[in-house]
Amino acid sequence: MLQSLVYMSSAAQPFDDVDLDEVLAYSRERNTADGLTGMLVHRSGRFMQLLEGPPDAVIATYGRIVADPRHDEVRLLVEESIHTRRFPDWTMAFDRDEQASTPEGFNEFLTAGDVSADASRARELLRWFRNHPMAAPTASLGKHRRD
Repeated sequence: MLQSLVYMSSAAQPFDDVDLDEVLAYSRERNTADGLTGMLVHRSGRFMQLLEGPPDAVIATYGRIVADPRHDEVRLLVEESIHTRRFPDWTMAFDRDEQASTPEGFNEFLTAGDVSADASRARELLRWFRNHPMAAPTASLGKHRRD
């Protein structure tokens, strides 16, 4: 059995393309080592991430995110057990200059949309965030920490 969770947060400081490229590279390395997959989306100073993998690794990673001073207003939106991964790789989507080369793991989710037939709550939240990045996390009745 695998664990999946989706959280939303605000960036405590602005992130430019260089910063986001570094987050992408570091997160891909760390998450691969921890057996995690999913997708991180950044838009307009907000983050939403779906993490999936072994329960202990998902919970430990979420704990690091909550404690990370680069994140503000961390809200847990969905947490569930799953049988199969929805995202077989870990990727990241963010607005970037169209002229810039795309780093490994960059996802076109924000520009191309999502063609998956997956109608899970987690996937629907990512689609919602694509169109409403500045909406308050509490709009989805999130909470700060796991109970």
